[in-house]
Amino acid sequence: MSAITEHGHEPGVPRTANAIAAALAPGRKGVFLEELLAAQAGDDQLAVMERWHLRATADSTRTDADRIEVAALRAGSRSGVRDLDHALAALAHNR
Repeated sequence: MSAITEHGHEPGVPRTANAIAAALAPGRKGVFLEELLAAQAGDDQLAVMERWHLRATADSTRTDADRIEVAALRAGSRSGVRDLDHALAALAHNR
């Protein structure tokens, strides 16, 4: 069961194009918007938004304390840890 706020929404980044774009790190926002605009309306656009929603959630919840850990995950420099981009791509592919 997911947590619901008093306003009836799930906490976190809403699954809308504007919210996802706003939550993404600046370097990723353009790529997301390009993919979204290139996708055909309907299921293709929803798939793009679903794929980027997880990245936006990660970007929006990162704190300064997380930056060293995130850098290690992204680079795959920790023993036995896949880099973050590959892990997110695998998650998106398995949906």
